[in-house]
Amino acid sequence: MIDKTPPNVEFYEIRLKGHLDSQWVTWFDGLIIALEENGDTLLSGPVPDQAALHGLLKKVRDLGMPLVSVVPVQSNFSKQGEKMNPNTTPTKKIDTKILLSTLWIVVMINMLKADILSLYMPGSAEEVARTSASAGVSIPQLMLVGAIMGQLGIAMIFLSRVLKHGINRWVNIVVGIITIAYIWGGMAVYPHYIFIASVETLCLLLIIGLAWMWRNVEA
Repeated sequence: MIDKTPPNVEFYEIRLKGHLDSQWVTWFDGLIIALEENGDTLLSGPVPDQAALHGLLKKVRDLGMPLVSVVPVQSNFSKQGEKMNPNTTPTKKIDTKILLSTLWIVVMINMLKADILSLYMPGSAEEVARTSASAGVSIPQLMLVGAIMGQLGIAMIFLSRVLKHGINRWVNIVVGIITIAYIWGGMAVYPHYIFIASVETLCLLLIIGLAWMWRNVEA
């Protein structure tokens, strides 16, 4: 493809602290957006003049993301061996809310699967009675706790998508920790339960980690 960028156009690398959410990608049309492993976002591409550069920096300021550096580069700048093309589709990141919601769906499917499979195990009723006795509650009360935890997990599928950043982070962290405690507190010694509980715990740890590291670009 022939590079039609005017010869007097300068190329810049603008580095930001934190990852840019996909909803703001359209703010920087014409630039390549790279989400780096160290947590930074690198904007790179042609900038027609100083007025355009100041416009870009104003957008960065409005996002509330810390500006790390602004570096002019040569017009034949290459990224990982490929010529920079201003028409390149920006790198997109999976929305954190969608990812959290999807992980809660996986957790709930596995919890349901564990309960269904446990019904086929000999002595499952006796296992429930033993759990009830060790917890110091009646079987109906134990079933109520299970129902509440199930509904809480289902609610998180929805809440992860609609809650605002600050409350969303902490709700996912707190409910994730409570759910892990519930899974292993009522653990049955069946191989299938231990396996499914491990998968659920892995997903919940991912939820907690994602929520903890979640940066807000809506400020």
